Amino acid sequence: MEKIDDYVEYVPVAKRRAMETHKILQRKVKSFGLEEKSEEELKLAAQANPQSEKSNFFAEDKPSRTSLLVKSLEMKHEAPKITPIQQMVQQEKEIIDNLSDRKTLMSVGELAKGITYTDPIPTGWKPPLHIRRMPMKQCDLIRKQWHIEVSGEDVPTH
Repeated sequence: MEKIDDYVEYVPVAKRRAMETHKILQRKVKSFGLEEKSEEELKLAAQANPQSEKSNFFAEDKPSRTSLLVKSLEMKHEAPKITPIQQMVQQEKEIIDNLSDRKTLMSVGELAKGITYTDPIPTGWKPPLHIRRMPMKQCDLIRKQWHIEVSGEDVPTH
């Protein structure tokens, strides 16, 4: 078994892209001068060059232009960490807020026009004759077979 000298280990695309973005961010941070310097280093630099202090003063008057990518990363690091459980609870609350009982059974046109029904719509429909003539005992057996629960004031007999 010979070892191949030109062998390069495969790196997944997602990992390669993440590494590339990390390199780009590193370059941007360095180019915009966003490296973190300690206060002691700044004091020593100011004592060594009094003119640089003036130039820093003028440089502070102009707003530094940081890239949106750097800003978004800073905001992500400053944002409070949300646990998966908290995230699930928040998603469930949003779903419940978006759902509305009155909207589920109404068409878009009815919702847009604000139409509401207070009385049931009268129909001439009746159950078929063989079902209307079915004895109560048989109706109860069918309800039990199909696990149909019937309760209330005006229970249908058939």
